Amino acid sequence: MAERLSRKELYDLVWSEPMKTLSQRLGVSDVGLKKICARGAIPTPDRGYWAKKDAGKEAFHPPFPARPPGMDDQVLVGDTGHRSSDYYWGSRNEDLLAPIGPPPMYTEPIEEVRARISEKIGHVTVPHKVQNWHPTIDRLLKEDEKRREKHLNDPYPISWDKPNFETPFERRRLRILNSLFYAAGKMHGKTAIHGREAREIQISFFQQHVPLSLDRPKQSPRRGGIQKTSGESSDSRLSLCILKGWGSAASEYDWQDEDDQKLEARMTEIAVQVILTAEIQYRARALREYEWRVKRKAELEEEERQRKLEAERAERERQKRLEQGRVDRLLRDAVAFHQAGTIRKYVEAIRSTNTQDGFSKPEEFERWSRWALTQADRIDPVIGNRFLNAMKDEDKT
Repeated sequence: MAERLSRKELYDLVWSEPMKTLSQRLGVSDVGLKKICARGAIPTPDRGYWAKKDAGKEAFHPPFPARPPGMDDQVLVGDTGHRSSDYYWGSRNEDLLAPIGPPPMYTEPIEEVRARISEKIGHVTVPHKVQNWHPTIDRLLKEDEKRREKHLNDPYPISWDKPNFETPFERRRLRILNSLFYAAGKMHGKTAIHGREAREIQISFFQQHVPLSLDRPKQSPRRGGIQKTSGESSDSRLSLCILKGWGSAASEYDWQDEDDQKLEARMTEIAVQVILTAEIQYRARALREYEWRVKRKAELEEEERQRKLEAERAERERQKRLEQGRVDRLLRDAVAFHQAGTIRKYVEAIRSTNTQDGFSKPEEFERWSRWALTQADRIDPVIGNRFLNAMKDEDKT
């Protein structure tokens, strides 16, 4: 059975009793519990911690660490029976109907998170000559080198095989992305670039994904074209945007080359905002999920109330049908009783009449009277207490 705890709750548990004992109580292995703590950036005691504590010696106990930007504050412990447990948790009706706590609250203001990010990543620069390419970009350059060699060695080269990143403009794009990727990596950022021309860019911080665009500035609808400045072609200018969503053309934040300031001079500001966006996204998503849970719980409770009302109505209708069935059987029995009596009187009347006048065929009369009385007994509800069957329900719905 899975249990969702806050990072602080799990931290306190981990440092209150040995991992082996705690893991058994939580229904996971001690190795699994350590992995869960690692995913939640929760430190765990080393092997000698509890031995030192038992011996009365001082043992190092690290303070509770701040939550990295974009990381979920809730930790799922245990088995949900699903491979993607975080996805399925909370989607079942029994989970949704559980008590809902207060809305998400954060003791660390967003500006303090910004300051923590700034301190962690330091000053971000974009060197003109890169010594170490980030693995994501290094893969692009190696693929580009293969295209270049193929293009040079092909007796009939085609434009499709030309390298994509040999121009000064493209190399500058890669240098800027390289510095941004390394800065994001200091805060657990995982990078991804898709597309032949490397225009689909994303940095993920745990479950939060920040899509980016780094390209020539978009055309200005007011001026009917790309903004131009003296001394520099608009084709060489760059604009970096944090997009509203993957594949979206709208941006949350954007920076671009200006006459007096290039993107390279603002890389620290850009990197901080990219990482901070993951935290802003997480807080907004957590609030949306809370509001959705409140709304969905109310819907489920109303559905349950309506279901009970419908069940009660259906039961009343069923009882009404059963009672009507009993009355109908009672009336049929009364008619049958009257008919059985009528048959018997009829037989006796004929017997009396023929006793006085004499039967022309007495054997035929006796055979007929036995048959008639048998039919009377067959329909008579008194015989064998069959009249009591009128009280037995025969609900066929």
